[in-house]
Amino acid sequence: MRRRTLAALAAVAASGAAALAPGVLSAHDGRYAESGELLTALGVWSIDAPGIALVLVVGGLYGWGYYRLRRDSPNFHFPRWHLWSFGAGWVFMILGLVSPIDTYSDDLFWVHMVQHVFITMLVAPLMLLGAPATLALRAASPRVRSTYLVPFLNSRLVQWLTYPPVALLLFVLSVWSWHLPAAYDAAIASEALHFVEHGVFLFGAVLFWWLVIGVDATRLRPHHVWRCAVLVVAILQNIALGLILINVPDAIYDTYATAAELREWGPTALIDQRIGAGIMWVPGSMMFALAIILTVYFWAEREGFKDRRNDTVRNMQLRIHGELDTLGPRPGER
Repeated sequence: MRRRTLAALAAVAASGAAALAPGVLSAHDGRYAESGELLTALGVWSIDAPGIALVLVVGGLYGWGYYRLRRDSPNFHFPRWHLWSFGAGWVFMILGLVSPIDTYSDDLFWVHMVQHVFITMLVAPLMLLGAPATLALRAASPRVRSTYLVPFLNSRLVQWLTYPPVALLLFVLSVWSWHLPAAYDAAIASEALHFVEHGVFLFGAVLFWWLVIGVDATRLRPHHVWRCAVLVVAILQNIALGLILINVPDAIYDTYATAAELREWGPTALIDQRIGAGIMWVPGSMMFALAIILTVYFWAEREGFKDRRNDTVRNMQLRIHGELDTLGPRPGER
């Protein structure tokens, strides 16, 4: 039964690849997209070889680690939802790298902004929900764990990078610096620099979301109050950058201004820029707001658990020692 299922999936994948092959071969050939029609756009896929290679390597290492964990430590508590979260993150990464989102990212600023939202708001948090550090420590051999992983995770570099003010600053700088017109246009003009841009986005987002929702055990993660404060700052800077891009009187990115002049479809460069700023503003801020709600919820759950635990301990003491023991020593006792 399993073999038949795998064969069916392979047949579906092969047929899908064959259907998409013409679009893939013609995508990202240095020309602007010739059509903005939805059905045409959905059939034009691209190939980002360095990004795909990175996704396959990192995803393969995670899958190999999960296999080793289940084989060598079957009783270790590592819920399956970690695996699904990590996998979902890399699915969004692949969609951002090879789907029409990537194909049209050089033509429309708002599509490029969707790509960035995928990386910073979906890929990074979902990857961290996969508990990669815990998996690496459990799946690695004792020698690798003691020689490389533990020293690295406890190093001053990691402590400095995950220090909340530093992590927040690096995240904000990673976003703002690459939205400067010169840097943005240069990244679009160079595939290598575009790959670096996405790597910087992912690195800054991983540091940021590590502070907020990382499930790997660490003594460096701030209290829930400070996590909410960090998220509020993230919302404010996100709104500020969006407002700047919306309110500038002219299109500030030459690449998209040129693309708007050459194509016969789609919005003007200024409207395109304002749509992209709205995507940054609304979905991005919604993700931060959702993170605040979840942080407050789990904070309340934690406090409620602590209260229930204290009540349980107090009741056990009453049953064992009696009520008078909780009121102080009996008369004549010291």
